[in-house]
Amino acid sequence: MEYHYTLTKDDYVAFNMHHAQHSERVQKVLRVQRWMSLIFLLIPLLVSWVEGEFLLGMFVAFALLAVLWFLFYPKYFYGSIKKNIVKVINEGDNSSLTGEYTMMVTEDGLVEKSSKGEVKTPWSSITQIKETDEHIFILVSAMSGYVIPISAFADVKALQQFKETLNAARAGKTG
Repeated sequence: MEYHYTLTKDDYVAFNMHHAQHSERVQKVLRVQRWMSLIFLLIPLLVSWVEGEFLLGMFVAFALLAVLWFLFYPKYFYGSIKKNIVKVINEGDNSSLTGEYTMMVTEDGLVEKSSKGEVKTPWSSITQIKETDEHIFILVSAMSGYVIPISAFADVKALQQFKETLNAARAGKTG
């Protein structure tokens, strides 16, 4: 089977964001940084201890700051990651990432063709297939793989057929 699609820089940003949002390492960093908000509670307690009296106003202000940090930090965190991904993608010549592509599903694996050449990936090299509302990511490693926009498919039936073809091919059932 052959599938044709166009990739944009936004598709690669989505791929990298998907990785960041599902990486155990990135999630651990986010958890640690979110819980750092507890430091905001220690500051007024430390100042109160030094002053010799509990400073309720200061404690309430810092507690509010801690809650806001805990609730809104993930949005800032992922926004910062996205901003850096965009900067990296815009560095230098990344024209080989974007443009028209053809994906062929064969008995041996995937063949992706573009104006820059052809890449063949055996089924044994594919580690995972992930799907979002807008993309299918066929992972060769944690940080590399194929990005296929859902918009590449004419309808839900064509998308379903593609996924079934992928799964059958990975299971060695293509003929």
